Amino acid sequence: VQVDFPTLESWPDFRFLKAWLPVEVKLAGDEPSRIGSAYVQALTDIDFDQRTVSISELTVLETRFPGESVPAPVKALVDMAFDGRESIVPLDVLLRLLPDDFEVPRRVGEVSRLNFNPPEIIVSESPLKLLFIDKEPVKASLKGTQLEYVVNTNWNVFYYRPDAQWYVLNEGTWQRNNFLSDGDWVTTDKLPGDFNQLAVNERWKDVKQALPAKIPAASPTPFAISLQAAELILLDGAPRLSAIEETGISYVSNTDSDLFTFSGRWYFLVSGRWFGAGELNGKWQNVPDLPDAFSQIPSDHDKGHVLFSVPGTRQAKLALIEAALPRRVSVARHADMGTEVVWVGEPRFEVIDATELLRGLNTPFQVIKHNNFYYLCHEGAWYFSETPTGPWKVAEKVPDEIYRIPATDPFYNVSFVRLDENQADDSDHVNYAYSSGYRGTFSTRVSVVYGTGWNYPSRVYWDSNNDPVYWNYGLTYGYNTGYHPVGAYYGGRGGYFGRWGYGGWGPYGYGGWGGYYPQRTTVTIESPTVNYNHGDASAWEGPLQTTPGDPAKAAETSLDKFLPKKKVDGTEKFEKISEEDAARPARLSASSLMVDVTLSSNRFSGPQGEVYKREGDEWQQYSGGNWAAMDAMQQQYRQAPQPQRKTEVQNSGKWIPAHKKSLSRSELDRQELARLEGMDNYAKYRMEKESGN
Repeated sequence: VQVDFPTLESWPDFRFLKAWLPVEVKLAGDEPSRIGSAYVQALTDIDFDQRTVSISELTVLETRFPGESVPAPVKALVDMAFDGRESIVPLDVLLRLLPDDFEVPRRVGEVSRLNFNPPEIIVSESPLKLLFIDKEPVKASLKGTQLEYVVNTNWNVFYYRPDAQWYVLNEGTWQRNNFLSDGDWVTTDKLPGDFNQLAVNERWKDVKQALPAKIPAASPTPFAISLQAAELILLDGAPRLSAIEETGISYVSNTDSDLFTFSGRWYFLVSGRWFGAGELNGKWQNVPDLPDAFSQIPSDHDKGHVLFSVPGTRQAKLALIEAALPRRVSVARHADMGTEVVWVGEPRFEVIDATELLRGLNTPFQVIKHNNFYYLCHEGAWYFSETPTGPWKVAEKVPDEIYRIPATDPFYNVSFVRLDENQADDSDHVNYAYSSGYRGTFSTRVSVVYGTGWNYPSRVYWDSNNDPVYWNYGLTYGYNTGYHPVGAYYGGRGGYFGRWGYGGWGPYGYGGWGGYYPQRTTVTIESPTVNYNHGDASAWEGPLQTTPGDPAKAAETSLDKFLPKKKVDGTEKFEKISEEDAARPARLSASSLMVDVTLSSNRFSGPQGEVYKREGDEWQQYSGGNWAAMDAMQQQYRQAPQPQRKTEVQNSGKWIPAHKKSLSRSELDRQELARLEGMDNYAKYRMEKESGN
């Protein structure tokens, strides 16, 4: 039995799938092959780390062999090809196979207003770095010295009280200035002796490695100081424009930023938001309506990845679907959380606007108080306690108020974590589901953006030893963040030009959304909210490609791993039916049929079970043992009465309307592209994952 990728009919909640799959049954001897379609339903489970979908509990609801009558054992063979088996299919393929009219699931509950005001945008035609201080500098004394250091920055910045000098460690080189401001920083090899005391402290490894101070052969890269999140557009000299044919758009080729010009205006894409300006160094503004020309950028162009942020494109819709996918977490009902919730001093709370909730302040955990109970959102699950320090129990219910938290509050992301509706009361586990908003990626209903755009107050507290504890909430800007189609995530970019620009923090490290990382303190907890697996700059080095150079080759070499596998001894280990079993002659008895399952790569099922394939430049349809050009077959197909499935089957999904009797050429072209593009994207993801990027 040969099978192929499905034509999806429905996939509600991305849990239960119904689809048509092309099948070909080959019997032993001289019996002719029978080609048709199987209408199946199955349970699905998404593995986001592997970017695959496990398809289990497969059931054949119906089989159709157009234009011919087949013996019952042939249909039994099809049943056996799926019964008790499990398949693994690339997520990238299934998502692209969703029909164009698929409605992206909307978030349950209120939709809060995101901020689209531009950050400070700094343009430089020479190497420059950004020294970010989170609002006003907060200094802390270093015990036993006359030194102070700035707590709320991603750089090593010191102040020496006796001579009122500022010192910055820049690329292993020491620079000093009378003021903490841009310019006039002087490289020095003379430091106060107090710096030597830092060398014995493990918290200051970078300082230790930079002692004694030396004058380098080449001056370090200059830096600009910003007291708010800013974006840096780095150019290698004056802008060099390259035209994108048949669009009227030119892009700047000597920068890692997504910078374009069109009709006399500049356009800059960052964190999923478009900003425009008449001059590069002029005033930037949000662009609510992007010119249609941007949707005409070829998908295989070096700048094709921006299509995922151009409203109305199929790529933008794909990003919206990715953002809506539920990530499921299962926690033992009676398990302890196993993590201590740390507070700096006595627990403190403040009101969350527009709600009856209180937000925990002096803790890196997301603790909410409501009606004298405390709720903790941790790693995609909810816990509750009668005290702010625990013990914490698994929550089977949380206040509805949580889902009214506005985007202007730093705890907005927890409103994307819900109890899974599909769980049994007598289960030993409690199930939760969260979408991408928990990880800081939000849907605007026309595109997907990173961060809320709102600036949240950072926190500095002093512990019992009078040491500072600092953490901040999610930052939208500051890392040249862009959407990475391979893996479907937002990450910082650092190619050739980006080796300057941003240091210290990354979009998914300190300062990223939901990332509260105490610096140089007795508290060493990482982000309590999300464990980010991506965001390395290397993932963005070189141009992004969203379509393959040789998609057929990528698909060919990868298809075999997605065969239906037979479950062994009820465990999660699967193996292909042996060649010895497959070689046995098939008897026309349903009870003793032997079946070997292989995967074709060139057949497609229609919404009524019809079967198509590409032959050269034309599409052919199968019926009665023959392949013929589509036009002739469809005319014959329309004139013949069509069998109807049961009403409940017909109405099980709204993605392929019941009135559709066949697939058009354009739909077949789309499905073919979806398979090839999906397989290519999956192959690239696997390559990145295996290389450690």
